[in-house]
Amino acid sequence: MKITKIMAAAAALALGMPLFADEAYDIMKKSTTLKAPDFTISEMHLDSIEKNGSVDHQIMQQYGNRTNGLINTVFDFKVSSTNKGTRVLQMEKTNKDDDRWIYLPSLKTTRRIPTSDRYKSFVGCEFTYNDMSIRNVDLDTHVLLSENESVTIDGNQFGGKWGKTTYSCWKIDSTPATPQAKKTVEYSHRISYIDKNTYLPVRTEFYDKKDKTKLIKTQLIEKIEIVKGVTGIEYPLRRSAIMINELTGRSARVYVGDFTWDKPLSDGYFTQNWLMTGKAK
Repeated sequence: MKITKIMAAAAALALGMPLFADEAYDIMKKSTTLKAPDFTISEMHLDSIEKNGSVDHQIMQQYGNRTNGLINTVFDFKVSSTNKGTRVLQMEKTNKDDDRWIYLPSLKTTRRIPTSDRYKSFVGCEFTYNDMSIRNVDLDTHVLLSENESVTIDGNQFGGKWGKTTYSCWKIDSTPATPQAKKTVEYSHRISYIDKNTYLPVRTEFYDKKDKTKLIKTQLIEKIEIVKGVTGIEYPLRRSAIMINELTGRSARVYVGDFTWDKPLSDGYFTQNWLMTGKAK
């Protein structure tokens, strides 16, 4: 950091002011645009964990592609006591709301998930539909609260098996920038702890819409790995992440099992026809 920035930071802290918005934006921009494979096939496990420790385990197959920086993703529930056969399609759009669709086998129909519902539970767990995608950095204003936060993630909590890791992080507060942006999320603002090594948000805190000091849920990345696609290119993988509901004590964990990255996929996976049939033409 240049000496002028250091002096400005000292002055801001002395006056109780937040640090650089431009720097916060740049960090969040990099965090949300990390190098990623063009094609993904992953076996994903979803554990819904009750306050008493009981676990409902589901397995879904995930397919993804990236075209011109836009990500399309589908989830196909293969093992589930309640959601087997359910399929979800998410398609990123430029300068407009993303498209999300869900196929419900009990009704044998596909319906569009409206923007107003995207802050709601993803198939009944503690993650929302918004949590299952990457939020556009331009929807929020970002303020750097601290340049050097030490964050320890205990991956053995809540029945995990990932060990304990300490990260050096930036601490950034992000608030929806417009009334429309506020309507699509379930929180007033979120605080992210961005790992300086990988630029991943190892801890994210979400605060109540009415009481901005009240923590409602916390997301932790329990395990980060650097992995290779079939072409040999390396990528950071969020092997396991957990969402903790601070109000109810319930939580949900998503972790990645077997995966194949950078192997081309048919565009047919990312269609309503695939949602209905489970077949990519």
